[in-house]
Amino acid sequence: MPDDLSSLTGLLQATRNLVAFHRQCELDYPVTRELQNFLKPAGAKATPQPSVPAPVSAPARAGGQTAGPDRAGRLTLDDLRRELASCQQCSLGKSGQQIIFGEGSVRQGTALLIIVDPAGPGEEEANRPISGAPRELLQKMLGAINLALDDIHLTSIAKCAPPAERSVTAAETAACLPFLLRQIELLKPKIICTMGQLASQTMLKTSQSLLSLRGRFHDCQGVPLMPTFHPALLLKTPELKKGAWHDLQLIQQRLKSLA
Repeated sequence: MPDDLSSLTGLLQATRNLVAFHRQCELDYPVTRELQNFLKPAGAKATPQPSVPAPVSAPARAGGQTAGPDRAGRLTLDDLRRELASCQQCSLGKSGQQIIFGEGSVRQGTALLIIVDPAGPGEEEANRPISGAPRELLQKMLGAINLALDDIHLTSIAKCAPPAERSVTAAETAACLPFLLRQIELLKPKIICTMGQLASQTMLKTSQSLLSLRGRFHDCQGVPLMPTFHPALLLKTPELKKGAWHDLQLIQQRLKSLA
């Protein structure tokens, strides 16, 4: 997870300790707007975001040939997957890292597209955008709003997992973005949900923290987008589950209104 989310975990622990001390002193108070604002990172320097390339009709094919307009109109998810397999747009592609394309529904107009933060070694081994205990939690989260992994499409903000010793770079994320935008065009999801700070900031072209972004819908190329917490963070910081549940309920309500 990004370093700033580790700092967030530390901040929440310190806040819990303070509240516990207040209760020992028989002090109690409601969760006011001021307290909610206090929980947001204050004075954090904005992290420069990668420049977001303009959407393209289709990514470049192997050998430098670019698909023309007619080809772009007939492009399928399987075509896109094959093009990604030969991608060398960044250091990860050039090093032959395994592509983690996505899973779940490939139906155009699918109810929900979930975009998670970059995969790690466990995800690369499983060839899934999310694996292990976080995946189990995601399944429970979806089940709570009457969805399953087969009902949604799940993918990552970066199509390759970086080496275990480092995080994905801004250049690598930017190189993947045209593929992801094309994936969205082909799926035409009713709602997008980004899980994790990097995924949310990249899709919304902002440096605002995830705490300030979540809890409401944003527009992403005409599609409502709900940012929320990554299941891995929820396992580390259970206090955030209430906020994630609120976000999921908003998604469920919006899907009902779009039905």
